[in-house]
This record gives sequence, structure tokens and C-alpha cells, in this order.
Amino acid sequence: MLHDPVDYPEPTVFKPERYIKDGRLDPSVRNPLTLAFGFGRRICPGRYLATGSLFMTIASVLHTFTIQPTVNEDGKVFDPFSSVVSGIVSSPDYVPCTMTPRSDKARQLIQESSI
Repeated sequence: MLHDPVDYPEPTVFKPERYIKDGRLDPSVRNPLTLAFGFGRRICPGRYLATGSLFMTIASVLHTFTIQPTVNEDGKVFDPFSSVVSGIVSSPDYVPCTMTPRSDKARQLIQESSI
């Protein structure tokens, strides 16, 4: 259902811009969360915990690290979406990148939270 080209043109292509129009979320695009966690009597009871946990994880990584793409042997920026693994959730096959702490305080926070 999330690969229906009527609702999501080019569904196998990574295009986050499909959800944005004029710098804001486009309300005319169908929200994938209405299907991703099921619906009706079989809806996932942990959907709010899942989306909240994912949001906090992404926000923490973006707050703490500077993430930059890796340059290949030819000096070109590596395109992480040239090869995608399909499955229940599609994802890039391999994404080489450089992650560096944003500051000394961020570095200290990372070291203190490491187990």
C-alpha cells in the first residue's frame, strides 16, 4: 500500500521532498503513518512509543554529531542511494559517512554515555 504510485509517485526512489511544498509539509500527500502501523482492530499499540523513540534518537544524533558524506577515490561525493536494499523497510545498502562531534562538550557527552 505504501508503494502505490498513485499516492506516492516513484515509490522506490528516495525522495523526501515529496512531502514538502513551499517549505512546509504538504497536506495533500498521504501520511505514511496511517498505514505503516496497521489500522482498525489490528493497529500497533506501540506506535507512539516507536515514533517517539525514533524522533529522540534522530534528534540526539543530529544535535551531537556533524554528519558529512564520504568522498570516493575519484574525489566525488558518494551517492548513498545508488543501491537500495528492499524488504519490509527499504534502506540504502551502504552509506559511508564521517561523523564528528560538534563540540568538545558533545565529545564529552558521547564519551560519558558510551558503555
